[in-house]
Order: sequence, then C-alpha cells, then structure tokens
Amino acid sequence: MGNEKDSKTRESTSRGQDSCKRTLNICNGDKTIPDYCQTLQVTDTHGNVKQLLFPRGLDLDRPKRSRTTFSTEQLNHLEDEFQRNQYLAGRDRSQLADKLGLSETQIKVWFQNRRTKHKREKTRDMEQQKSMAETNATCNVLRLLQANTPTQLFTPTPDLYLLPPKF
Repeated sequence: MGNEKDSKTRESTSRGQDSCKRTLNICNGDKTIPDYCQTLQVTDTHGNVKQLLFPRGLDLDRPKRSRTTFSTEQLNHLEDEFQRNQYLAGRDRSQLADKLGLSETQIKVWFQNRRTKHKREKTRDMEQQKSMAETNATCNVLRLLQANTPTQLFTPTPDLYLLPPKF
C-alpha cells in the first residue's frame, strides 16, 4: 500500500523525448510513474484535479529569475553598438559588459533579442511597402479606367493564339 503511494510521487532524471512519450503511455496504462519523471497535481477552474508529468531534471520549486531592467544609458550604448555591428562577440562583448556593468550573457541575450526585433521590423516594413505598391497599382488602374480619354481595351480572340509570334 505504501509502495503504491510512493510510486505515484517518485522523482527521477529525464531520458529524452522518446522516453517521455512512452512514459505517458505507461502512466495512462498502469498508473506507475517511472524513476525519471516527477508529477505535479493541479486543480483547474472547474475543480478537476489533473496530474501533470515532467522530467525530473526540471526544478519546479526554483523561483523564476527576475527580468533585467536596463538603464537609459545602458540602452543607448547597446543601441549605438548595435547600429555599428549587429553581431558582437569575444573581446568586444567583454569590454562592453565591463563598461556597462552587465554580464556577458546579458549582452549576448540583448543582442539576440535586438536582432530578432530588427528582423521583425524589417519584415513589417517590407509588407507595408508591398501593400503600398499594390495600393498604388490599383489606384493607377482606376485612374486609367476613369480617365476622360477612352482607351480601347484589347480582348484577345481564340484565333489569335494560332498565329506565330512576330519579332
């Protein structure tokens, strides 16, 4: 009886994605939890108790790290450096970290996030330009159709396709 309770709350290390897929099948079948898994019971808003399965390697009790808040001066230096060079590595990253009082990891992550933001902005700008070009083309076609001088529209006939092209 004590063994059954222990097996449901047993914790262990993760052995990869394939093992976790098998674990789900094992847990659904005979309700035993492998050594490399841990469980967490939660109650949803409807009062239903659910048992969640995680690899033991996850530290579920550890508090989440707080978000880094950069000062205006630090952000200005980081933005200036990003404008000069989008990829900062080695000694340059170390020097910038020392100058700003940040860790090299913080500098590295800031540059990764800034490159992602730059790519997103660039994509958005390209989409806006494409949309504007399509809008301008539509407006030009409407102007041609509404012009006072009638233009003769060319409608191809089926026998036209039989003629050889003229060069």
